[in-house]
Amino acid sequence: MKTDFLMDIKVRDALRKEVILVHDNITVENLNEIMLLKKQEEVLVVDDNNEIVGIITRNDLAKSFARGIELNTEIKHIMTRNVFFLHPDKPLLEARSEMRNLAISRAPVLDDSGQLLGLLTGKGICDAFSKRLEKAVNFQNLIMDNIKTAICILNDKCEILAYNKAFEQLFKPSKIFKPTTHHFLPGKLAEKIKKGETPLDEIYFESKDGRKFLLKTCPFNFDEKLCGMIMNIEEISDVINLITELEKANHRMMFLEKQLGGTEEQTTFGKLTSKNPKMIEVIELAKRTALTDAPILIKGESGTGKAILASTIHEYSSRRKGPFVRVNCAAIPANIFESELFGVDIADFDTTANSEKVGLLELANKGTIFFENIHDMPMDVQMKLKSFIENKTFYKTGSNTPIKTDVRVIASTDKDLSSLVEKQKFCRELYEDINIVSMEIPPLRKRSEDIVDLVNGFIREFELHYNKTIENIDSEVLKIFMDYSWPGNIRQLKNVVDRLVILCEHGKITADDLPEYIKQGNDYHPTLQEVSNLNQASDIAEKQVIIEALKKCSFNKTKTAEYLKISRSTLYNKMREYNIQVN
Repeated sequence: MKTDFLMDIKVRDALRKEVILVHDNITVENLNEIMLLKKQEEVLVVDDNNEIVGIITRNDLAKSFARGIELNTEIKHIMTRNVFFLHPDKPLLEARSEMRNLAISRAPVLDDSGQLLGLLTGKGICDAFSKRLEKAVNFQNLIMDNIKTAICILNDKCEILAYNKAFEQLFKPSKIFKPTTHHFLPGKLAEKIKKGETPLDEIYFESKDGRKFLLKTCPFNFDEKLCGMIMNIEEISDVINLITELEKANHRMMFLEKQLGGTEEQTTFGKLTSKNPKMIEVIELAKRTALTDAPILIKGESGTGKAILASTIHEYSSRRKGPFVRVNCAAIPANIFESELFGVDIADFDTTANSEKVGLLELANKGTIFFENIHDMPMDVQMKLKSFIENKTFYKTGSNTPIKTDVRVIASTDKDLSSLVEKQKFCRELYEDINIVSMEIPPLRKRSEDIVDLVNGFIREFELHYNKTIENIDSEVLKIFMDYSWPGNIRQLKNVVDRLVILCEHGKITADDLPEYIKQGNDYHPTLQEVSNLNQASDIAEKQVIIEALKKCSFNKTKTAEYLKISRSTLYNKMREYNIQVN
């Protein structure tokens, strides 16, 4: 944690503003009276021009009296002449070092115009650092007490140095007796930590009252004098309890039986087929709008099949005999996007040429143009496209002649266009024009009832492609498929099936053929009775509960963290630790 601001103290923060100025021609006797009356430890001496020419301390005066100086002696003869001045904006640490090197304990502070602002003394320096130390301690306590996980700091003798409010709430340490690690850790674990027998990183343990915890440790060494360990403790009792309930449910097998039995209602639209209610709504809406010329906006995560839906709408429209021009807005450089889309009148640039470059919009005449990733379209091109949708005419680059074409516009995006509009990163008028009819394809993780049919369809496709026959697919593979989160959606599923068909032997697909990241990343695990120890069981339990919570909260991470009663940062760390991927 970077906390330089806590030590950012300037000279102006420590100076004393009340300073006594005396003229250099007053006597030692008068100075003594002034210093006694004002109770000052030092005075600054000025000349006839009111410029500081010296400094006298009470100690200097006492030494002069001890040497028997005449009382009518002018103070100019006993003052320290080489006065060291400081600027108010000089860092206090730097000023302290300079004063130490000069063996002085006080220095006047002048601003840029030479005006006296005050006096910096050794006491002032100590007071300023003392106040800042108090502020640093308060800041540390604020940070510690606002960390939602329990923190306990041990020294090298395994004695508790500090803990935060979260730790106090979990373990309620005694206010009377000094707590030790044995009050909240199992005896053997506490002894291991005390002896430092083995490196400790991440450990699961159960307290005396039956609660289950995850302990993470981090050793530290501060200034070669203070060393010890920082302990980060999280309670996972709810995770273990939830996994017990999940194991009893056995919902995966029941769901798989329904899939294999094919008892659910299925809706088909060209190559698209689904049993999922949300996807069925999308297909029905696509059927109703296919016969119109209304612009359509297709939303959905990457890999959900937006391009297939767009081409299917075209195939079932009155324009099916016309061209279907697919434009990937993310793949066209911004500096040539306009000429690629609208074309170029070459004759306007070269009077010797008679030809012209035909743009994609003109090629799509009497058909459909599909703008994939329309959020990546340059803003100036968005404005021209908006004009075309409204007027059905456009101008080639370098031409003043309007061209009229009959083209239907379909667009897709995996971004929140309304949010981009509010941030002025997408043309509001174009958004309103293409959003007349919008539909959102649900991600594959939310339509797992379609996975078996999709897998069978892909297998048939790749059987023909590779001239192979697949006779059987292991049910374990299908279970893993339905439990996996599929961050790449249908595209990822198709690529995995492609691999399985290539690698399978004797016409049978088994779990051994699956990519390692699918087997490691799926949330289907053996039951607790099949694991070898509590650590492994806790690991399995925690991961599975997080995934079930994500599903329950529609993969909204903020709601999932609230549901699990953990912080968002803890949830992100857990997802990264267990390789839980969610788009």
